[in-house]
Amino acid sequence: MTSESEREKALLEKEARFWDQQEEAIGDLYAKPHDWRFIPEIADVVIKPKTRYLIELIGRHRDRIGSLIDIGCGNGWFCHSCAEAGIKTYGVDVSPKKVEAARRIAEEKGLAHLCQFEAVDIMKWTPPEKVDLISAHGSLHHFPNLDEKLPLMVERFLKPDGFMLFVEPHYDHGMAPKLQDFIFGCARNRFIGDWFDKEHYLQVTGQAQIDQAVAPGTAPDGQEFNLRSESPAGLEFFGEEPEMREILLKDYELVEEKYFHYASGHLTNAFYTYMKPKWVRGLYRLLLPLIVWIDDRRCRKPKYNKWAEEGLWFLRRRRS
Repeated sequence: MTSESEREKALLEKEARFWDQQEEAIGDLYAKPHDWRFIPEIADVVIKPKTRYLIELIGRHRDRIGSLIDIGCGNGWFCHSCAEAGIKTYGVDVSPKKVEAARRIAEEKGLAHLCQFEAVDIMKWTPPEKVDLISAHGSLHHFPNLDEKLPLMVERFLKPDGFMLFVEPHYDHGMAPKLQDFIFGCARNRFIGDWFDKEHYLQVTGQAQIDQAVAPGTAPDGQEFNLRSESPAGLEFFGEEPEMREILLKDYELVEEKYFHYASGHLTNAFYTYMKPKWVRGLYRLLLPLIVWIDDRRCRKPKYNKWAEEGLWFLRRRRS
C-alpha cells in the first residue's frame, strides 16, 4: 500500500514535470491562447485593478517590508516587481524550468542581486533568513493538507511581526449563474453561435460537446499532460478546492481583503479568446477597459464578490 508521503512525493514530481513542460511549450501556448492570461496585451488590461492594488498595498507597508519569500514563484514576476522597489526577494518553485526562466529574467532586468530563486520542495527548503512578507499567487490551493502545512511555513519563513499576502482562486460559488446563462446562451444562439471557436474550446476543456464533459485535463494523444488544463495537483483536488478564506482566517488576523474578476475574465475568454471574427474581437478590446472598470466596482460589493474568480488576503499573526 502506498503511504501518504509517497503519494505526495509522486504528485510533486508530476507537478514539476507539468510546469517544466508548460515552460518548454510556452511559445505555442501564447501563439494559440486558451485563456486570456496568455494574451499579454489583453491580460495587462484585465489584471490592471489587481496590479494597481498590489502596488498600493506594498507601498503602504514598504517601510516594514524589506524582504519576501514567494511560494510557487513561477517565472518570478512578483519577485521581479518587488525587487524593482528595492525589496530582497526569494522565489521557490517546484519547476526547474520556471526557476531557470525567473533567473534569466532577473539577469535581463538587472535585478539578480536582489533575487534568489530555488527549484525545490518548499516544505524541505531552509531559507537564508526569515523575511518580512511571504506571498503566494495561485499556488496554495495546490497544497494537500494546506491547513497543516501553512502554519509550518509561516513559522519557518516569517518574522514575528511579518505579513502574509495570498492571491488565490476563489471557488466558493463558481461563475455567476446569470453570467453563465448569458455566455452559453450566446454560444448556442443560431445567429451568432458560429462566431465562437467551439472546436478550440472543446479541445481545451476535453469535452465531446458543450454539455457533455469528459475527464478534466485529458491529455492530447502522445502527451503526458494537457498543458492547457489544470496541473496534476489542481486535478487531484478537482472539485475539492480548499475554503481558502476559512483556512487563512482561522489562524491569522485579516488586515485587508479584496476580490477580482467577477465577469471580466469570463467575458474576455468568451468574446475575445474564443471569438472568430476579428471585428468582434476588435470591438471587445475597445470596450474592455470599461468592462474592467465596472467589474472592479462590482467586486467591492459582497453580492458580487462571492462570484469573483480571485481573492486577495493580506494578513499577519494574531496579536496576543
